[in-house]
Amino acid sequence: MTRKTFLRPLVPALLAALCLLPACQENTTKVQEFETAMSRDYAAWYDSIPESGTPAFSVKTDAVRLHFYGWSEAEDSLIRVTFPASTDSYRRAILTYRMGGWNEGPAEWDMTTMIFVKNKLDGEWYELTRAITPYGGSFGPDWEKKYYMDITPYLPMLTGDTEFRIYYGGWDATDKRAHTVTLTFDFYEGEIAKTNVFHTKIYDSSRNSNTGYRSWSYGIDSASIEAPERLGQRTVTIPDNVKSLMMKVSISGHGHDQGTFTERGGYRTRNAAEFDENWYDIIINGEKRAEGHIFYSNADTYPQAGTYWYDRANWGPGLPLLVQYWDIKNIPADNRTMTIDFDLEEFKSAMGSPRDEGVAQYIVEVDLFGFSE
Repeated sequence: MTRKTFLRPLVPALLAALCLLPACQENTTKVQEFETAMSRDYAAWYDSIPESGTPAFSVKTDAVRLHFYGWSEAEDSLIRVTFPASTDSYRRAILTYRMGGWNEGPAEWDMTTMIFVKNKLDGEWYELTRAITPYGGSFGPDWEKKYYMDITPYLPMLTGDTEFRIYYGGWDATDKRAHTVTLTFDFYEGEIAKTNVFHTKIYDSSRNSNTGYRSWSYGIDSASIEAPERLGQRTVTIPDNVKSLMMKVSISGHGHDQGTFTERGGYRTRNAAEFDENWYDIIINGEKRAEGHIFYSNADTYPQAGTYWYDRANWGPGLPLLVQYWDIKNIPADNRTMTIDFDLEEFKSAMGSPRDEGVAQYIVEVDLFGFSE
């Protein structure tokens, strides 16, 4: 990625405006091949249930006590939920994510929590949601927060007996205090606006983490985040019945690296990658199609212990991840193969190894969903 100036965008929606720049108009044939813009159908989360009426199906898990299970996928906590045998009659699925405390209240620190669902058709695990626990030391046993997420694209996976994995990236739980999570799945019947007929994983830092924390280091020359095995180019074959695509991008920045953003003249690093904003370019078939912002304003945070008020790289303590959704349209009927590549701004870490304490790093999952309309 090349940037001649360092400018913070005024409105995130401006980042989704595509094909307005001269560089995007040089090759009309390629530019019109795909239309990519921030999705209007999905939000990162909702503060209240974005549905009226009673769900046709609802199931709730017990409160899961979050503690350190281990770093590897094999050590994640495993839970099972039983859903209807078929979800064909449901038009929307909403997940209620309840944060709570154990015994005397929540644990102390802001830790990364990731929940994965197993797709029974291909055996792949998809990250359903990611949230950060609050600084919980000042909260009592009755404290709770609820957030609501649209998980409709995952409906084909939520059938019958379904496995979920829970990752908790912290070691602050005790017998007296620990964070908990409770999941409620609500399915709503009605006319289906878009039928999901395809899904595939594009990037997943949990699978080949080079930091030990489900993430990829940023700015280490010997372990470049742009390497083919990390954010390198992927090739996807789109089924003939897919008319539109939606890309879900989950990226959170962590670490307190004092390295250098080499293209930002006069810029002083502010603890990369947690407290430094960044951007990612979405490149489809060799053309830049969109630019996403990796930063979150603290406007939605709430009082708690710790440094909750600071802006961070797509997350805030006690909140779900700021997930971004991109609609990809105008898929050619005669060419069902597309390449997808993500580029980050150039950064040179102050660390020597991807496993050094505090190294700049990003936890990444990018999933692609295809619809028949």
